[in-house]
Amino acid sequence: MNATKTLEERSLGVEKAGDSGLAVDPIAPSGGEAICLSVIMPTVSWTGCFEPCVRAVLEHSAARGGGGAEILVVFDGVAGPPPVWLTDAGVKVLTTGDCRGPAHARNLGAGEATGNVLLFLDADVEIAPDALERIRTAFTTSPDLVALFGSYDNAPACRGVVSQFRNLLHHHTHTSHPGRAASFWSGCGAIRSAAFFDVGGFDDDFRHPSVEDIELGLRVQAAGGRIVLDPAVQCKHHKSWSLRSMVMTDIFRRAVPWTQLILESHDLPVTLNLDWGNRLCGAAALFSAGLVPLSIAIRSWWPLLAVPVVLLAMAWMHLDFYQLCLRRRGVAFAFAAFALHWLFYLYSTLTFAAVVIGTKVSLALGRLPWPRLFTALPKTSNQRRN
Repeated sequence: MNATKTLEERSLGVEKAGDSGLAVDPIAPSGGEAICLSVIMPTVSWTGCFEPCVRAVLEHSAARGGGGAEILVVFDGVAGPPPVWLTDAGVKVLTTGDCRGPAHARNLGAGEATGNVLLFLDADVEIAPDALERIRTAFTTSPDLVALFGSYDNAPACRGVVSQFRNLLHHHTHTSHPGRAASFWSGCGAIRSAAFFDVGGFDDDFRHPSVEDIELGLRVQAAGGRIVLDPAVQCKHHKSWSLRSMVMTDIFRRAVPWTQLILESHDLPVTLNLDWGNRLCGAAALFSAGLVPLSIAIRSWWPLLAVPVVLLAMAWMHLDFYQLCLRRRGVAFAFAAFALHWLFYLYSTLTFAAVVIGTKVSLALGRLPWPRLFTALPKTSNQRRN
């Protein structure tokens, strides 16, 4: 972990556009703490959706109610010259010098930020016009609030079936679980800078986008910090998903490391993707898939009669999500979303089971937990202490 502001960090790859970034206008009610917001956006490209996403921050920060915000863009890698419009806008531009992952890039930006609240935004996320104001208000009116994160909106930018499904599922998951949270989300998440540095920032051993934000949230919660999910803080996701990228990302960048975090902490939180409804759907997907080889093995089609019953039960448990899909894209998309959702549950549950069993067997044999051999995941906190 490396989120402290050191002279060495300050001397590496820092290019300031303007004297100190955008002017920050502290806003607080009488007697409250003045909230100075620093927006930190890691990126690996100056092109594509990066421009509209940064321009949205610039526009909404300057608008009435935005209050002004310091904006820092951190290029993860060897950066070419930044766009003229970016430097002209007074954005503070930094570079990591080599590809070290978004966790390191965020830490670098946090070390250069001057605000007492850090807002982390992905470079493919376009914030809603009222997002900055909502974040300011939340931290101003709730002195005990340590961190807050929002949700994707229900109108994803990319029109592909997988992209629409994936982003709408994220929207549905977050909007269905408002209030106290057990983790953090860096796609659009804010945290008090003091708390961020107290827990050591993001674990920059994560060299790829993974569960570094969830891991940070676990440390914040363990330190007694209150984290809140506010679905009203919304943003539009511009990421384009393919079926392959969805499956590979979910398995190797999320399910595997997240399961390892659960095993390490000895805690399976009942929240977001891990609530009881999702757990039951995961078991149902695995059960329905298992009925097919069972039917073949016993040479009888009778087990297959249970498949539609199980699928209907799954659909009923997430009826509000499929109704959302129906409203957004119609009947065909709703059926496609159900099929993709079933697949998501199947491989996620299989991955969870495989990691749990594989880890326990590996530890019993005195070997390195096997998933780390394939995913190059960072060491656990217990291993760091040793």
